[in-house]
Amino acid sequence: MDLGSGCGIVAIMLALQRPQWQVEGLEIQSGLNSLAQSNAALCGLKITFREGDLCSFQAPERYDLIVSNPPWLLSGSGKSSPSAARNHSRIELLCRLEDVLGCLKRNLAPGGNALLLYPHSRAADLQTGAAKTLLDIISLSPAAGLKKHTICHIRHKGL
Repeated sequence: MDLGSGCGIVAIMLALQRPQWQVEGLEIQSGLNSLAQSNAALCGLKITFREGDLCSFQAPERYDLIVSNPPWLLSGSGKSSPSAARNHSRIELLCRLEDVLGCLKRNLAPGGNALLLYPHSRAADLQTGAAKTLLDIISLSPAAGLKKHTICHIRHKGL
């Protein structure tokens, strides 16, 4: 599952790299959700893109892998864009880090993994939030090619 799939690029790359996987995406913005569906079709891929809010999303079955490049800027910080869609993708307007972690807690299968992309500056927030949702941060690794970002590997606590 790709949370906040936007135009679908991450889900499409996963499906191309792992054709045996069943890949899905979740996107709150209907225009981006439609674009993701079109992009997957252009690539000849069968990816299910759902329009929905990760703050309340509950899948019928839990996922073995959840990935996300969620909004990372705290509301009121950084520059805003004239594009509302871009702001929703970058600034915590429709969901916060706590909402992303809550979605992981509800939808990640026991023993499953989650990979989140956040700036280094949010590492303490990730650790605090994960502790509140009983999720374990397995590692915080530098994101290749992105000087200021970290890939956060998460699992359910105790698994």
